[in-house]
Amino acid sequence: MAGEPGGVPLLDQQPAMDGGLNNVSDDILVQPNQLRKAINCRLTDYGAITKRGGTQRVSDVVASASILNGYTWRRDGGTQQLLVVTNERLYTATYGAFPITWTQRTGAVSATVSPTFAQFRDGTNDVVYITDGGLLNKWDGTTFSVNLANTSAVESITVHNQRLWGCGNSSFPDSIFYSALNNGDSLGNASASGGQIVVRTFGDETVVGLASINTSLMIFHRRGISRLTGYGQDDITVEPAGVTADVGVIARHSIVSIGNLGFFVSERGLYMVNEAEVAPVGTVDKPDPLLAPIRALTSTQFDAIRAAFNRATRELWISIPGYGVYVYHTVLRSWAGPWDTGYLSPATTAIWETLNTAGLPVMLRGDASGYVSLCDAPSIYLDNVAANGTGGTRYSMTAQLHRLYSGDDALAKSLRYGYLTAQLNGSDSCSVTWKTDMVAGAYTLPVSTAGLWGSGTWGSGSWGGPSSKNYRVQMGGTGYYTDITIIDSGRALPVFSRFQLASYALGRR
Repeated sequence: MAGEPGGVPLLDQQPAMDGGLNNVSDDILVQPNQLRKAINCRLTDYGAITKRGGTQRVSDVVASASILNGYTWRRDGGTQQLLVVTNERLYTATYGAFPITWTQRTGAVSATVSPTFAQFRDGTNDVVYITDGGLLNKWDGTTFSVNLANTSAVESITVHNQRLWGCGNSSFPDSIFYSALNNGDSLGNASASGGQIVVRTFGDETVVGLASINTSLMIFHRRGISRLTGYGQDDITVEPAGVTADVGVIARHSIVSIGNLGFFVSERGLYMVNEAEVAPVGTVDKPDPLLAPIRALTSTQFDAIRAAFNRATRELWISIPGYGVYVYHTVLRSWAGPWDTGYLSPATTAIWETLNTAGLPVMLRGDASGYVSLCDAPSIYLDNVAANGTGGTRYSMTAQLHRLYSGDDALAKSLRYGYLTAQLNGSDSCSVTWKTDMVAGAYTLPVSTAGLWGSGTWGSGSWGGPSSKNYRVQMGGTGYYTDITIIDSGRALPVFSRFQLASYALGRR
């Protein structure tokens, strides 16, 4: 290389972030709106990224054991109740000011099987059915009835066409069980109009889970997916039909129904399914980041995968043990994550949606230490904050942009300035780092004194408001390419929308 830099600057940029995480493709194939890393990031609907919110515990430990699963019961009368299963017991609470109070209910269930829940009727009343691998259990708001007589032992349940359906019977792993119309107490009981269906669409393939999608009951096998139609008020019986024999479910708690689609985690990553077809979520341009973590898991860890849908942000949250929570934005069809720190320590063991006191959807997580925490807690920018608002640990957002070649990967460049468009929103610790094939450097942005975006609650403000500005980043060094990383560990929710790089040509290889 020879000569001093000068002349017209060479420009390159990250014009937007809405392409989300792409940590799979070769560097030169990552799209200009994609990110190499998106740790503790989330995508906005407007093409930017923001830091995720913090987590606050809703109470002290529910019990000194892992939260096996949780559920929000929205009762017919309009009230709601929180349910969690831990330490062989059912605990209930009413969502309100922290700390909320959990009440232990009489009746023991499995200490190891993660339950599923289904709101239904027992022939007379609105109830919640709860599985634990044995006979069915029921909570009616007053009494917890365990091991209901004459029901079938199941691990997973769902409601479809006014019947309760179950699967996961150790004696009949290839079967599904159904109840009489509007009476879950009759699950699998032929003498009470319930029954059993052996699903041999693909031979004696184990049934892992169930989901109600449109007019079909989707039946998920370890390898393959079937569907059943016709069980309703008219009692027309139709044999199960195959949808695909190519792919199945490795984690029963990863099955999520969203409108007319179902999502699930397979050995080949995240898939979606409707009544007619099954397709991978990942594409050539937007590869699935779950594939590499899944291949590193053991079969025991598969059952620890959790998924839930956040209606407030239209995000599908997928917790992968040892990695954290990956987030799939169902509108942008792009990825972010993983979310680590508080989502890994203590380990996430349950995720579900509830309604806050204003009636808006929010997400709760249960962990291996027995805590239930509110995710994206308002004005909370730490993880594992106590219910009284004290304590907590900082977490860092790391967003690495696509590799910048400034138009020619065979031309050496001298770095001069970068321009970051952002709303720092009060962050006291934000920096931009760069690395070329020759040098590395960092620049700390000035401490922000701007007000918090959205008045302290993520999602209630307007992106691109008056607090958005360009920060000039003083850079230096040379190289053929530049990797830019934005790191924020401040107590705020900054928003980043664009980065522009100005460099000067030095010479060709």
